[in-house]
Amino acid sequence: MENSINLNENVDNSTNVSDGLDDLFVRVELNEEESEHIVTEPYSYWKSVFRVFIHKPSAIISLVTLAILLLGIIIIPLIAPEGATEMNKYEFNLGLSFEHLWGTDEIGRDLFFTTWKGAGKSLLLAIISSGIILVIGTFAGLAWGYFKKIDWLFVEIYNLITNIPSLLIYMLLAVVFSTRFGSVPIEIRLVLSLTITGWLGLALIIRNLVLIIDNREYNVASKTLATPATRIMFRNYLPYILGVIITQFSLLLPSMISSEVSLSYFGVGLAGYDVSIGAILQLGIEHYDIYPWQILAPAFLLAVIIFIFFLMGTALSDALDPKKHR
Repeated sequence: MENSINLNENVDNSTNVSDGLDDLFVRVELNEEESEHIVTEPYSYWKSVFRVFIHKPSAIISLVTLAILLLGIIIIPLIAPEGATEMNKYEFNLGLSFEHLWGTDEIGRDLFFTTWKGAGKSLLLAIISSGIILVIGTFAGLAWGYFKKIDWLFVEIYNLITNIPSLLIYMLLAVVFSTRFGSVPIEIRLVLSLTITGWLGLALIIRNLVLIIDNREYNVASKTLATPATRIMFRNYLPYILGVIITQFSLLLPSMISSEVSLSYFGVGLAGYDVSIGAILQLGIEHYDIYPWQILAPAFLLAVIIFIFFLMGTALSDALDPKKHR
């Protein structure tokens, strides 16, 4: 009898405890959609890149200056007086004035409007040359790193080309193209001279990056499953090295502009009467000691262009580094 009473008391106590627990907790129904919800914000690599890039003072300076430069390249030639960028035998070698802000050159062109127009042409040639180098260098670098049997061939080509000064190669190619393909427009010959060997440096960088990630698990699995080589290169390798490719492109632009200027200075680029920064510098260097503004004006604009892309390239290189992301 006592045992049954104790049992009933235990049941009553457990009931009281469960009633107390019900007051403390609220039953929640199972929701399949809520169970898939991620509380933390999802990580996006490119959003992080943009966030890091846009917070860098050098990036802001380069972007603002680039916007001003592009506006100048587009607008200033449009508002130029008629004949300002053409030969004028009555206004040659004039000094700085309100009518000619940067003076005139030895063939009578207004240097202010001519230099801005030439900057657009030089920048366009640099973008085309850099784009060609980027495409060829990327494809060659991926193949160089993936196909081990052709590694020796690329190494020999690279050693042969890099042992010769690049400016000498550019000059030699420009002379060959001008004598053998004289009917081809000089702009096309110049682009070919700049790109025919310029892709090797980018290809070597990409090849080294491919070798670093070649033995990672997902690449080994892809090769084990007989995945086509093109799919491995463009689905496995390319996303990993895309940041490096973008950075290299931003650094290639000032290099191509400098090379175009050097070729024009040595007389194997654009002719002195053409409208480009290199051609203007080539023409102005002949009388620099008498008319210094003829070289200082285009040299200043060239320095600004190179400075812009150098700042942008360094800022972009830091932003693309995942270690800089939070």
